[in-house]
Amino acid sequence: MNKRTPKYALVATMVLQLTIMAGVFVNGFYPLWIGEEIRLKTQPVDPRDLFRGNYARLNYAFSNLEDPDFRPGDVIYLPLVQEGELWTTGEPDHQPPADGLFLRGRVSSSPWRGGSRLTFGIEALFAPKEKALALERQLRHEAVAVVKVAPNGRAALVTVNSE
Repeated sequence: MNKRTPKYALVATMVLQLTIMAGVFVNGFYPLWIGEEIRLKTQPVDPRDLFRGNYARLNYAFSNLEDPDFRPGDVIYLPLVQEGELWTTGEPDHQPPADGLFLRGRVSSSPWRGGSRLTFGIEALFAPKEKALALERQLRHEAVAVVKVAPNGRAALVTVNSE
């Protein structure tokens, strides 16, 4: 075996790891860079978690699914419809709509609610402790989530404002 082979293998491994980490980073920020900004009505649920830190967990009207055609793990597409300054969702589908904005998410089971739960990556807004507590007081009942949606349906939460 050549003495340079382990060095090349080490360099190749490091380059592969850096490439994977860069891909994860780009994938997470992709909607923030090129997404279109929309506003969704939301209800904050809880600002703290001992394991995950301080955050406001958000619930949306479209987060619960009662459609038996969808099973946990399925990818779901929700078309977005603008109604004034806020956006609402249309009927869920297994395929992305041909045109217009849409949210791409996953179906997860929710045995205690009797249906399925939808996740889109916009369900939590992390903040420092003081800001999370202030957010809890400010957004007691209803709020508006500012979300950026990329053309492929990926969404990223920007901020949450009181209505």
